[in-house]
Amino acid sequence: MRSLGAQVEGISTQVDKVRRFYELLELPNKIEDGHIPFPENQMDLSQGISVEFKNVSFSYSDSDKPELALKNTSFKIEQGQLCVIVGENGSGKSTILNLITRIYDVTEGEILLNGLDIRTLKLADVRKAIAVLFQEYSIFPLTVSLLPSLARPLSLTYYMKLGQNIGYGDPQHAEDMDKIEQAAKLGGAEFISTLPCKFDHFVQRPVWEYSSADPTGNSVFAGKEVDFSKLKLNDQMRDFSGGQKQRIALSRTFMKSLVSPSSNVGMLLFDEPSASLDPKAEHDLFTRLRELRGSKTMIFSSHRFGKLTRHADLILYIDKGEVLEAGNHVNLMKKNGEYAKFWNLQAQDFL
Repeated sequence: MRSLGAQVEGISTQVDKVRRFYELLELPNKIEDGHIPFPENQMDLSQGISVEFKNVSFSYSDSDKPELALKNTSFKIEQGQLCVIVGENGSGKSTILNLITRIYDVTEGEILLNGLDIRTLKLADVRKAIAVLFQEYSIFPLTVSLLPSLARPLSLTYYMKLGQNIGYGDPQHAEDMDKIEQAAKLGGAEFISTLPCKFDHFVQRPVWEYSSADPTGNSVFAGKEVDFSKLKLNDQMRDFSGGQKQRIALSRTFMKSLVSPSSNVGMLLFDEPSASLDPKAEHDLFTRLRELRGSKTMIFSSHRFGKLTRHADLILYIDKGEVLEAGNHVNLMKKNGEYAKFWNLQAQDFL
């Protein structure tokens, strides 16, 4: 009875999570949708997307005297360019990416994508054309388990294996192992091939294991006929390091932007993409990304400069919501301004 009580409590928790998920889906979108398809010609994204900020100011607060996260910011990134936004934590780097993806709208000014006001474009089209990896991302758990559903009393609910975590970047091809393996290679997640179950590894223990004490041959669960033999899946699982999780998330981003045959992504956004990567993994990632120059517009935010800024077409140095300097690495170092000071300060750690 004690075991049954624990099972019921676990099921109740899962039902509550599902209910809250559907409640989130019902929340109204505060971002007003545009009416112009983007792009009007699919070939327009073959060389990336240009983005221009024109006198943009933004605040996360609705108060009468809000603190501005961006202040009168103007810059332009051409199609196919590699741009790195640098500055200390809290300087406004992530805010720029949030505005490009229209998670928020500007308080003042305007943002142009390929010369068009982003607020006039269909929101779904804009987000389909952009692949983004934010600092906060999720690694989804599990594989197949028996869980109650709000739609049906009992159903087989699919939870994601490690490979499905990557495939989710393109739901239409989420089970295509060739594409998943290709995305994992691009994301530097080759470590998956060394795991005992490879891409079938669980991220955490499946729920069905907690109710696996049913007598062998029992075909009834909660009053429903169930073939338990199909649930006897490999129970291998492990904890992943921060760097490994970040590589999985990177691979998912590449699944959407580079691997999928249905992809029409013209811009890649990365918010601190190497924060949890070791130096070699960081070097390998940036080497792969530099090979995409000219075909995708790429924007990185980072407080760790590394080698990427040496190869950037444009560097934006931002501090307290203001872009103080803009240019390439050579020009900014010659200027001997704030960027050069920040670069030299970090370089001291390697001397």
